[in-house]
Amino acid sequence: MSRWIELITLGTGGAFPGERRFTSSHVLRDWLGNIILLDSGEGVQIRLSKASIPITRINAILITHGHGDHVNGLPGLLQSMYLNSRRMPLAIVAPKDVINFIEGALILEGSNLGFEVRLLEIKGSGNMQLFNQREDKLLLYWYETCHSRESYGFVLEWNLRPRINKAEMERLGIRPGPHVGKMLFNGNKEGLLVKLDPFRIAYTGDTRPCKKVVDGIKKSDVLLHESTFSEENREEAEEFCHSTGKGAAEEAISVSAKLLILTHVSSRYEGYEAYEIEREARKLFPRSVLAWDLARFRFTI
Repeated sequence: MSRWIELITLGTGGAFPGERRFTSSHVLRDWLGNIILLDSGEGVQIRLSKASIPITRINAILITHGHGDHVNGLPGLLQSMYLNSRRMPLAIVAPKDVINFIEGALILEGSNLGFEVRLLEIKGSGNMQLFNQREDKLLLYWYETCHSRESYGFVLEWNLRPRINKAEMERLGIRPGPHVGKMLFNGNKEGLLVKLDPFRIAYTGDTRPCKKVVDGIKKSDVLLHESTFSEENREEAEEFCHSTGKGAAEEAISVSAKLLILTHVSSRYEGYEAYEIEREARKLFPRSVLAWDLARFRFTI
């Protein structure tokens, strides 16, 4: 069975929505059926609809911090889940101020959503298991970032059980069949199992470059990093605790990422002006790409 992960950048703008870029939200889905929403900025429902993501099937929503461009779309999304007769539980992982915001929104709504909302408050750094199917696991890690308020980044790790080495089976003259499973169960592995490396996608949320982020995103294959400004506005980026494309590239290099995806672009960069951010990143890290709304990135593991 093909093992794939798809990242769809739903909203790639910063601060407030524009004509071409909505505010921060991204979705991850995989071959196992997991659907994870990263942040929920204004307009998220429109982007989810255009991306053909069923809101009743989202398993978890991860919120980096409480600024409006990352959370304002969440109350409406919950209401729409109710109107679409969602029944499965929903996990929302977020810092304390966002948990308080959601609890307030649910109280104001004053109605039963019809499904369980599990609010999971995060602090410092930590991890949890989101999914486990026959030891194919989806793990979530969180870490503190360096922003103007309490803020976190996330790493999603697909940690897979060993697979049968078909080439080794052929070499040993072992034919496929139920007897292979019995051999493995009895400990006669004969090199038939191959261990797969975990696949990690890191999302920084809003942050300036700093050691906390570098430590949090280590060993990540794909880095989805905010890049609000170009180097021309580097001082402003530092003042408001944001990153430039070059700053994001420096962090990608430091953790040996395979791909850097730049997002959270300031609305001052209209159209092709935004590609200056990508050009500055590529000078240091050639495998950098500037995201746009509804871009799709597919990875096979």
